[in-house]
Amino acid sequence: MNRKFFSVPHLFKILFLLGLAVIVHFAYVTSFVFILGADYENTLNPRNYTDYVALSPFISLSTILLADFLQMPRFFRKKNIDVVSQTLYFTFIQTLITISLKDLMDKRAFPRSVIVLSFVILIVYVFIWEMICCLISHRLYKNGELVIIGTNDTTMNEIANKIFPSLKGLDLELSKKIKFTDTAEVRNAIRRNAEVFICPDVPADSKSDIIMRCAKQNTVTYLVPQFFEISLYKSRMINFNDMMVFMLDRLTLSFEQRMVKRIFDVIVSVIALIITFPVILISMLIIKITSPGPAMFTQTRVTQDMKEFTIYKLRTMRLDAEAATGAIISGKDDPRVTAFGKFLRRSKIDELPQLWNVIKGDMSIVGPRAERPVFVKQFNEEISGYSQRFSVKAGITGLAQVAGNYDTTPQDKLRYDLLYIKNYSLLQDLKIMFMTVRAVFSPHLYNNLFRANDVAAEMYVADSPNDNKKKETSKNSSLSSQLIDKIIDKSIEDGKPMPDSKPQ
Repeated sequence: MNRKFFSVPHLFKILFLLGLAVIVHFAYVTSFVFILGADYENTLNPRNYTDYVALSPFISLSTILLADFLQMPRFFRKKNIDVVSQTLYFTFIQTLITISLKDLMDKRAFPRSVIVLSFVILIVYVFIWEMICCLISHRLYKNGELVIIGTNDTTMNEIANKIFPSLKGLDLELSKKIKFTDTAEVRNAIRRNAEVFICPDVPADSKSDIIMRCAKQNTVTYLVPQFFEISLYKSRMINFNDMMVFMLDRLTLSFEQRMVKRIFDVIVSVIALIITFPVILISMLIIKITSPGPAMFTQTRVTQDMKEFTIYKLRTMRLDAEAATGAIISGKDDPRVTAFGKFLRRSKIDELPQLWNVIKGDMSIVGPRAERPVFVKQFNEEISGYSQRFSVKAGITGLAQVAGNYDTTPQDKLRYDLLYIKNYSLLQDLKIMFMTVRAVFSPHLYNNLFRANDVAAEMYVADSPNDNKKKETSKNSSLSSQLIDKIIDKSIEDGKPMPDSKPQ
């Protein structure tokens, strides 16, 4: 395949780096004006500015190298959250570099106050510059052609429906669906540089062959990872004599990581609980006034090492929510949710009591969702590797909650959970917390990202004396199917219409 050594997108990346260097210096000059006034060049100590000028070439060079290291000029398929992360990483590291250069080169007259203020200004300037360049890049890159490769039409249609909402934001257009057995069509799609999405049911040997062909043609490939592929992520490379080997380390946190995470959890939870305690008390009072029953909702959940614990939440449903139907999954407009409960769910105030679970040590701020024992037992039987998610504590929020939708399958949620554990860092926790806050204050994000916390939050799947009258569930059916069957049977027995609700 012929590739241009230099193109318009390449020139754009160079201009981005040069523009970023200008932006950095503009931030420092802005900081000088705020700290020393408009006449900052002729202050009582002129070296304040001249020392900065002496450092400016090195600041420019470090800016370009750091931006390249963080892959900031790579705008292909970049999302807004990536822009935020890169901006924060770049600003923090660049500020540390500037302070180090100042001391190493003995340019101590460069005021620290200017550097500290420039940190805040840099965040704003760099973010704006990146967003402008992202918008420009959308004009430079043509919409890509996406081809789905799978085993059958049913699977490929399910994948197409699932990924369709994301295609516009990624500048992709779905062109066709091809069975992996149609090798001629697959090869033609790869040759014309159509981006390839490989369904998870494609056999391993065929998947390997498709990936190899895509690599030869420099074709972008999308792959739904299986457990062993997630295990390879960030694995260590070691040598046995002259043989290269990937060492798959234990899928858990190290002692140092657990210690840092616990300290972080306790500090954040104590501060957050002190700040939000009046809100919790007022909410409990309103719940008692507007709805009979306890203000606090408790339920048994599972956390690290399969340990069961009692989770605390503010009650959002009426007391007799399950009396008529038995086990039922909460929907978007669930009639069992009280008027005030809707507000609590939307604002996520009902989750605040879980901060006490974090302080007690049952949970973490960030981690896999705390599931009910009945779900855990079922998923352990149905999903390979599901037990691995319990190598860390359950979290109030997590990667699966902020990256998935309310109808994300347990298998897909498990992939996010395992990736979180494999890729754990304090910075990743902060990023997930930021995405959580962002989703709470964004209604359109709430509808997609946070339904997982609402669905089955107050479900009761207790054994019923009428269970022996119900039809036997197939061993191969999913938990969602079993729950739906149970709801239908219960509704028929009671002679009541089945509620309009969507399964998780």
